[in-house]
Amino acid sequence: MAFINICGFISLQALAAPDAVSGKTKSQTCFACHGVDGIGITPNIPHIAAQPPLSIFYQLVQFREGMRKGGGMEVLAKPLSDEDIRDIAAYYSALPPPPSTAGDVAKLTSGQKLAQQNYCNSCHAPQFQGQKQVPRLAGQSTEYFIVQLHNIRSGSRVDMDGTMGSAARGLSDEDIEALATYAASLN
Repeated sequence: MAFINICGFISLQALAAPDAVSGKTKSQTCFACHGVDGIGITPNIPHIAAQPPLSIFYQLVQFREGMRKGGGMEVLAKPLSDEDIRDIAAYYSALPPPPSTAGDVAKLTSGQKLAQQNYCNSCHAPQFQGQKQVPRLAGQSTEYFIVQLHNIRSGSRVDMDGTMGSAARGLSDEDIEALATYAASLN
């Protein structure tokens, strides 16, 4: 039986663990919009602190490959290697989560009910902290959340497997606003 050396087919770079320290250095351009702390500088820029690393990785790859558009991210992500993206994701995912924000009690209650009815926690996790490739929604800017969910509902932003598009189709504008308020209230 011949021994097959599969190591020759796998680059050592692919096996290297992500480096958050290097990720901070590689994130210098990101700081202009997402801040050193991963908190968007304006309400239309997402908070990326404490996002699951795989979620950040997939979003940056989608921007890099032109599968997702927005805010000039496709231009900024274009030169990034997979290693760069893993390191950047390691940096931002290790940061403390964004703070929660209080909202209208009626919207919070409605948002919580809608989240339960639509099984949002089955993908986004019980407190919307995200998991694996699924983004963290807890503490997210309501303005950013609303725009993105509208885009997903309309089909102008395509999600990877169609799950979110399917879930969003039945939501009204009021439902989306209530879900955004609820998500922002979580930490």
